[in-house]
Amino acid sequence: MEPLTDVTAYLWGRLPLILLFVCGYLVYQLMAATRITDGFVAWALRRSKGHPRRVLFYIIAASAALSSFIPNTITVLTLIPVLKRLDRDFAARGVTGMTTVLMCSAIYGAAIGGMGSMIGSPANAVLFAALDLFEVAGRDNLNFFNWFLWSVPLVAAFVFVAWFVAAGLGLPRSARGAVIDVSGPVRSGADARQRYGARLFWLYMGYFVIEAVARENVAGFAAVSPVVSMGFAGLFLYLLFVRGAPAGGGRSGPLLTGRGLLKSVPRRGLIFILALAGLVGVVHWTGLDHRTVVLAGRLLEGDMDPRLLFLLTITAVIFLTEILSNTAVVAAFFTIAFYAAKGHGMDPLPLMIAVGVASTCAFMTPIATTSNALAFGEMKSASLKVMLGLGLALNVLGALLMTGWLSWILPRLY
Repeated sequence: MEPLTDVTAYLWGRLPLILLFVCGYLVYQLMAATRITDGFVAWALRRSKGHPRRVLFYIIAASAALSSFIPNTITVLTLIPVLKRLDRDFAARGVTGMTTVLMCSAIYGAAIGGMGSMIGSPANAVLFAALDLFEVAGRDNLNFFNWFLWSVPLVAAFVFVAWFVAAGLGLPRSARGAVIDVSGPVRSGADARQRYGARLFWLYMGYFVIEAVARENVAGFAAVSPVVSMGFAGLFLYLLFVRGAPAGGGRSGPLLTGRGLLKSVPRRGLIFILALAGLVGVVHWTGLDHRTVVLAGRLLEGDMDPRLLFLLTITAVIFLTEILSNTAVVAAFFTIAFYAAKGHGMDPLPLMIAVGVASTCAFMTPIATTSNALAFGEMKSASLKVMLGLGLALNVLGALLMTGWLSWILPRLY
């Protein structure tokens, strides 16, 4: 076949996956436009009843749930006003040292949620490209539905591990016994526009779950899935950009407009993110990122137990993403993981998935991700020392958790 024909055939076969990510981007825009995220956070915090340990748990859990479907940065951006309000309320009751642990809880949940669904992290899109590039056997069995079979238990376990670190190791003594009012940190209640947006979210979820199941179980559906998915995408765009949504919150007309797709971020956070981008550029220009990743990849050479290979790979990716660009790390480590697995007689698919999952786990430094940078820049009195210490503990515990679960479940599913 001609190269152009090959590319066209590949894109056509992968069109449902492409539309999954495109529509996923629009889903987070509709959630932001209808303020569904605010209502969800308000509901979660009310359940904490103002107890510090419970507040931290519900921040982590809510952040993880949101970032499974919207970008980590948007999740943290949604939570920042809530974190500042909670910090002021604790301080008014004589509680000191809550700023950092509140901030960490939000970024922990946001990072954990990135592994929760196929659209939770940009690294997942790179993962599928790498799987296709290396023609990894079993990659076609990986879909929107069965991703949840292993990711949901992992996210749930990770939330509790992160809560142990935040509440068990990071909660200041002055917070013990304190109770604050969480009845109104954010706007609660749902109007007609929010309910309409929620229905569109479940429409999106329902279609791609059904598409994944039908592709696996209905003969001939895979051949027509690109056409069906295009039809769904057209309907979804119509419902978002053309059809008038119920009036609510002082707004009327379609849920989304082209002009409304661009969202701003707070000034301090933006400055910190720009500084981070400059640092990443310098590191990439000097070639330090490439040399560091290659050096880390050498640790995977030689004969070793498959679980040890999983642990070393996951640990290397986690700690490299703390200081280097996630994109650079995963792009290089997908290649390293493929050849390392082959060299050890293993199926490369589980190890490459583990690389993608581990790349979302940046808990330690403010320069690891834009969401970390945004949160650290906005929470003025956050302690870098505490952030590093708690993040180091969560990195180690997370590496052990992911190694045990992924090395066991992924070979059984794929």
